[in-house]
Amino acid sequence: MAPHEDGENNFSDDDFLNDIPADALDELENNAIAFTQAQIKPPPSSDYGDEFDDDDLDDAVVIDEARSAPAVVPYIPRDNVDQAVRHEQFQRQRYGDADIMNKPRNDIGPARPRRPDHSPQLFSNPISRENSNFSRHTTQSVADGDNEALRKLVQELQQKNKALEQETLSKNGEISILRGKIDKSEKEYERTQAAKEKLHAEQLAKLQKDRETAEVAARNATIERDFTKQDLFEETERVKRLNKAKNSKDAQVMTPKKTKPMPFRDGFDDDEIELLSPSKMSPSKFQKRQPGTPSRAAKRKRKANDSPSAGALDMLPVPDLLSQPQKAPFLDESILERLVLQDDRSDFLAAMLDHRPNCDHLRTLEAFGKHSLPSSPNESFSSLILGEMPRIGMKKPISEVPAEFCLFLIQLWSKCMDEKCYTPIYLFVDILTFALELKTLSIAPHIIDQLIPLVQQTADLVAIPRFNGEPCDPYDKDINVSACLALTHLAALGCVPEQDHITRFWKLMRWDFVLLMLSQNQPPADFEWMLRILSTGVLKDTFGSNPVDNPRFKPSTNAGHIIERLTYPLFEVPCLPMSANKADPDVVLKLRLQIISLMTGMTRSPYAGNALASHPTAIGRLVSLISDELDGLYDHKSGREDSARLISLATRLLFHLVTRYEFDMQKKLSVIRGGSQKYLLCLARLNFSEDDLVFESGIDPDIPGCALEMLEMVVTPEEGEAIQEALSNG
Repeated sequence: MAPHEDGENNFSDDDFLNDIPADALDELENNAIAFTQAQIKPPPSSDYGDEFDDDDLDDAVVIDEARSAPAVVPYIPRDNVDQAVRHEQFQRQRYGDADIMNKPRNDIGPARPRRPDHSPQLFSNPISRENSNFSRHTTQSVADGDNEALRKLVQELQQKNKALEQETLSKNGEISILRGKIDKSEKEYERTQAAKEKLHAEQLAKLQKDRETAEVAARNATIERDFTKQDLFEETERVKRLNKAKNSKDAQVMTPKKTKPMPFRDGFDDDEIELLSPSKMSPSKFQKRQPGTPSRAAKRKRKANDSPSAGALDMLPVPDLLSQPQKAPFLDESILERLVLQDDRSDFLAAMLDHRPNCDHLRTLEAFGKHSLPSSPNESFSSLILGEMPRIGMKKPISEVPAEFCLFLIQLWSKCMDEKCYTPIYLFVDILTFALELKTLSIAPHIIDQLIPLVQQTADLVAIPRFNGEPCDPYDKDINVSACLALTHLAALGCVPEQDHITRFWKLMRWDFVLLMLSQNQPPADFEWMLRILSTGVLKDTFGSNPVDNPRFKPSTNAGHIIERLTYPLFEVPCLPMSANKADPDVVLKLRLQIISLMTGMTRSPYAGNALASHPTAIGRLVSLISDELDGLYDHKSGREDSARLISLATRLLFHLVTRYEFDMQKKLSVIRGGSQKYLLCLARLNFSEDDLVFESGIDPDIPGCALEMLEMVVTPEEGEAIQEALSNG
């Protein structure tokens, strides 16, 4: 504080209390709170312009460090306002305390430390004890308030800690459950891998054994062939020796010639000697003479050198077979193969000529004699076939004769379709089926390009009216759709061994024809034939038809349509064509068995299996089938053995789909009425059926284990016990 002008000390108790402003107590309380907070360290003093003048000490405040309490500054006179303002500006520059600068002039702010080097002792009297006690009480009340706030904060932290501990316990429980499931999955995976490895090892051992057996059989066949060749050579040589010995013996036993009288006994024949008299013939006449006609005896003789067959009768020297090593005969394998194929061709053509559609029917060739094309009525089919057979055998390699013969029949069939001559079509279908049965692998790949489109075109004449619910007359009298499908199935089987052939086959199959034959308006027999044909279309990357000439065709969409038509009979009993009557239960059961067998075969292909698992209705219809068959099993209906077999196959298929692929099971079950309840009930029945096998005696023993594993995926152990108790009480 600034001293008075007279230099006297006026800090008396009365004057001090009178000089304190009305809001001094509030200011003291604020100062006490401010001192309990962390103080901002002032920046270091500058060597330029920060020194205090004597005038600056007028507004200085001294802090009693012994009491740790601020001193009370008396009221600043009005005539010293300018000096106080300058002092506040100096404090703003030095300490940066905006709050102090903004206070009114009557407010009392925190004191600034005294600078002993530049200011003298400003106060001679200490701060009063009353003010010190008041400040101490104020500080204590603030500390009590802080303790209460800290206590509340500690309680809140303890509550949060308890909540975190509870959440940690729940998370640990979830982690334990997940670890248990992971361990179970790992064990199941190891068990599956071990089973697969065992199966692969068994298959490999079987293949190795079959290979060794085939190698032994090949070696034995080679040895047998060599022995046969040696025996043939020895037999040939023996026959030659016998013929040679016989010829020599006949020559020795020959009857000797009759001895002729020789008058001159000079070794010449008498007719060869001509008596010449030198006196009767001159030398010139002797040279010009002509020999006379020989006698009859001389005419009969012919000298060996003059004989035209003299060279052929000369005997060659025979080497000694015992002294020289015998060489194996050289037999051309191609000659032997040609001979065998020649016989095979003859057998095939003979079988074709002798073919009959049935025992009471004429031979097919004879029946063809009664039919001809409308464009050439004077030339029957039999004459066309007989006229083509020699050309087929002579122009083509022998191995392609069966295929060429079938192609000629397909050509005649196509002409019948073009000229709308449908009566002899059943003969073409029957004889081609017979030919494929004899030579499936050697004929089918060569004729599918012409056969498959023609078969589909022929079947459309009857199948399309059936699909539309219209009468099929008059085409159904001459065209048998089941026979056409059987012929198509044989062609597909002939293409299965080669990937290129079977892929080409399914590119020729129309996708709409497949869906047409899977319609419920078709007879069950035709539906079954299409199932057999589809079993050959389960490929690695495709399923069913795969035409490449249709840009709008999508294989995935086509596979979904096929599965939709395929699974319809699993939960609905189809009606007979052109009738409202339901099909026979035995027929439906047989049809469902074939459908489940085809769906099981589809799981061997990654593409087809994924299409089956991702289909929206296939899983639900499969569950509905199991539920219906279990109900029929408990109702003592006919065909219990087939029903039990169907339940086993369907459950095993469902287990594979559930454990192999990821999908929303509740969404799959929502497509059927009461799907979730049927699913739980079926699994519970199958799981607990092993306790009392009466009705379920025909179900395979591994099915309860599959049902238990699927049941554990959807219910808790407590729910499982409740289900078991409900079934046991029921």
